[in-house]
Amino acid sequence: MVSADPDRIDLREQATLSALIEQAYRQLPIALVVSLVNALLLTGVLWGAIEKATLLIWLVCLVSVTAFRFRAQHAFLDPLRRARVDDAVWRRDFVTGACAAGLVWGGAGIFLFHPSSFTHQVFLAFVLGGMVAGGVPLLSPLKHAYPCFAIPIVLSTTFSMLLVGDGVHLIMGLMILVFGIAMLSSSARVRRLFQDATDMRLKLASSIAEGSALQEMLRIDELTRIGNRRFFEEQLANEWKRADRAGNTLAVISADVDHFKAYNDRYGHPAGDRCLIGVARAMASALQRPGDAAARIGGEEFAFVLPQTSFLGAEQVAERIRETVWDLNLPHAASPVAERVTVSLGVASSDHASVASAADLIRASDAALYEAKRRGRNRVATIAP
Repeated sequence: MVSADPDRIDLREQATLSALIEQAYRQLPIALVVSLVNALLLTGVLWGAIEKATLLIWLVCLVSVTAFRFRAQHAFLDPLRRARVDDAVWRRDFVTGACAAGLVWGGAGIFLFHPSSFTHQVFLAFVLGGMVAGGVPLLSPLKHAYPCFAIPIVLSTTFSMLLVGDGVHLIMGLMILVFGIAMLSSSARVRRLFQDATDMRLKLASSIAEGSALQEMLRIDELTRIGNRRFFEEQLANEWKRADRAGNTLAVISADVDHFKAYNDRYGHPAGDRCLIGVARAMASALQRPGDAAARIGGEEFAFVLPQTSFLGAEQVAERIRETVWDLNLPHAASPVAERVTVSLGVASSDHASVASAADLIRASDAALYEAKRRGRNRVATIAP
C-alpha cells in the first residue's frame, strides 16, 4: 500500500485552515453588527432598572471589544497585510476577539441581572440565549472560537439563576445550561461540516488543476517542449472549423531536418537530441503571432498551423523559419546539403482548389515538403493555389 505524502497532507491542511480563517473573517461583520444592536436594545430595556454607571461601563466594554474585532477584520481584508501575517496570528486574533466578546456578554449575565424583576431577568436570558444561538454559524469555522464565546455567557447566566435560589430559577438555570451544552455540540458538528466542505472544495479545485496540467502535458513534446502530434492535430481541427465558419484562410507548414539520420550516426543520439531541441526553439521563435502553433510530430518532423494566413504570408513564415535554423550554425559534417544543420519546408493553404478538409491540407503541405526535398533540400516549396 502506498502511503500518503505527509508534505502534501500538511499543505492541504494549511490550505483548509486558510480558507476557514477567510470564511470566519468575512462573515464576522454580521456578528459584530448583531452584537451592537442587541447591546443597545438591552441597555435601553434595562435603563432605569440597573444602575446607569454599570450599564454604561458594560456598554463601553462591549463597544471597545467590537471596535477591536472590526479593526482586525479590516486588517484581514487588506491583501498586503493578509500576505505578511501568518495564518496562526489571524486565527489567534479571531479567537481572542471571540473570547473577549464572550467575557463581556458573560459579564452581562452577572452585572446586568436584576435581583428582583423577573421580567428583566427573562429578557436578559432571552438576549443572551440569542447571542449564544446566533454565534453557532458565525463563529464555528475556527476551533475554540465558539466555546470561548459561549461558555462564559452560559455559565454566568446559569450562576445568576441558581443564585436566586427558588425552584423556578433553578429550573431556568438548568435549562440554560442544557441549552448551552446543546449549542456547543451543534457548533462542533457545524465546524466539522465547514471543514469537510472546505476540504472537499479544495480537493476538487486541486483535482481540476491537476487534470488541466495533465492534459497540457499530454499535448507537449517531452524532448523539445513544444507541441506534439496530438497538439498539432487538435489545433488544426479547431482552426479549420474556425476558418470554415469565418471564411478565413488557414495555412500549414510541414518541415523536416535535412539528413538527420546521418547527423545521429555522426554525432550520436544525445547530440541529436540537443540538435532537435535547438531547432525546435528556433522554429518556435520564428512564429511572431500568438495564434500560430509549432509542433514536433515525429522524430525530425515538425509542423506549423497558421490561422488567418494567406498563401504568400505562410511562404514568408516558412522562409523565416528556414533562415532562423540556418543562423543557428549547428555543424553537420555528414550533410551533403551544407556543413550546418538545415531544414526543408512545404507550404499549403486552404485556398488551394484541392483542399476541402484539414486532411487535404496536411497532404498538400506534405507534398510540398517532398518537392522541397526533391529540389535539393534547405529550401521552401509550395503548392500554389
